[in-house]
Amino acid sequence: MNGEREPNRLIGRVDELMKLQREATEEVPVLTEIVEGAAPPAAPAREANEEALAADLERALVARIAPELDRRFAGLRAELEKELRRAVRDAVAHALVARHQKPPPG
Repeated sequence: MNGEREPNRLIGRVDELMKLQREATEEVPVLTEIVEGAAPPAAPAREANEEALAADLERALVARIAPELDRRFAGLRAELEKELRRAVRDAVAHALVARHQKPPPG
C-alpha cells in the first residue's frame, strides 16, 4: 500500500444521489409566500353554503342529542315519580299517626 486511502464507494454513491436530488427538486412555496389560486366563492354563494352547513349541523346534533335527552328525561321522571309516591306515603302515614294520637272529642 502506498499510503493513499482508497475512496469509499458508499460515500461516492450518496454524493451522487444527493446531487440528483438537488437537481430534481422543484421549488415549493413556503407559508410566507403568496400563491395564486382559485378565488374564494362570491359572498351570496358562501352565505348559502354556510346556511346549508348550519342546517345540516343542527339536524345532525338534534338527531344525536334528542335520544340521549329522552333517555335522561325518562330516568328523571321515574325518579320523580318514586319520590312523589314516597312523599305521599309518608304524609298519609303521618296523618294516620296524628289522627290516632288525638283524644276523641267529647
